[in-house]
Amino acid sequence: MAKPRHPASAAQRREQERLRRVQQNTNTRSRNGGRRRKRRSSRNTWLLLGGIIVALVLIIGGFIYFGEQQKATVTRTATPGVFQQLTTVKPELLSMVGSGGLDKTVSSILKPVKSAPLLKGPSGKPELFYMGGDFCPFCAAQRWPMIIALSKFGTFETPLTAIVSSESNVPTYSFHPTAYKSNYLDFVPVEVNDNQQSPKPLDKLTPEQEALVKKYDAPPYTSEESAGSFPFVSVGNRYLSVGAYFSPDTLVGHTYDDIIRQIQDPTTDMSRNILGSANYLIAQICKTTDNQPGNVCTADPIPTIQGKLPRAALPSGGNAPLPSTGARERPRTGVRVRGRTSF
Repeated sequence: MAKPRHPASAAQRREQERLRRVQQNTNTRSRNGGRRRKRRSSRNTWLLLGGIIVALVLIIGGFIYFGEQQKATVTRTATPGVFQQLTTVKPELLSMVGSGGLDKTVSSILKPVKSAPLLKGPSGKPELFYMGGDFCPFCAAQRWPMIIALSKFGTFETPLTAIVSSESNVPTYSFHPTAYKSNYLDFVPVEVNDNQQSPKPLDKLTPEQEALVKKYDAPPYTSEESAGSFPFVSVGNRYLSVGAYFSPDTLVGHTYDDIIRQIQDPTTDMSRNILGSANYLIAQICKTTDNQPGNVCTADPIPTIQGKLPRAALPSGGNAPLPSTGARERPRTGVRVRGRTSF
């Protein structure tokens, strides 16, 4: 026979309730503590991942920054030896390159000036007039063959200043300032803007130069959209070109030493572009100097390239000569608009 259960006393019931509450609180704290530990663990994981990401960004950014700094240092460094080699390119090398395969490119921007008198410079010799800007990548490209071509007719008394164009980072030389002497032509360069990220005025055009640019850096010698663009080159007012004979991308990322090394190899694109352009400029200049000096103008491939030049008619007897653009009086500077200069 089962023993009868006696009801718990009031003291026992109170003790049981106390123990139940203690156990309930312990379980609650345990659950809350687990959740807090999970939250702390999750937060710590995200903080760790965030720290790793920030560190990677800083490391990659550092590599990019120092890489760009190194690139800028390398491309901006040009020893006098590079310029000396540029001004003494051998005739045999120019002969091997010929037109460099640039016939179609050059013919698209090289225009003849018909029924106009010969443009003469400050000393009365045929003038090669150039207008560009130090910031301009197309000017940067065109200066390389211009230096080579001009060196066949005269000498630069001091090496030009090495720069890297602020647009597109093209290594080049500036024609500001230039000291050039020749028995055959006058070279008159004008760099209308400097090389800052937001270019400011530099050299100033004279009223005569401004008139020349307004007349010939415009239709029908170039398109309506390209009017006022540079580089603008007038070779004795016989031939005009607006733009570079080859893409400035050819030079981007190369050091001066690398460029001069590739120029010496007639099989490289850089050699064909630069020396081919130089031969085209030499052929134009020879047309204005009555093929003087003979050792330059009769050397291969100049006579052949002269046959490819657009024909410019001789000036009519009634035309008055153009004023020289070599004067430096009453200047007015152009304002750059998207790589152009307007007045």
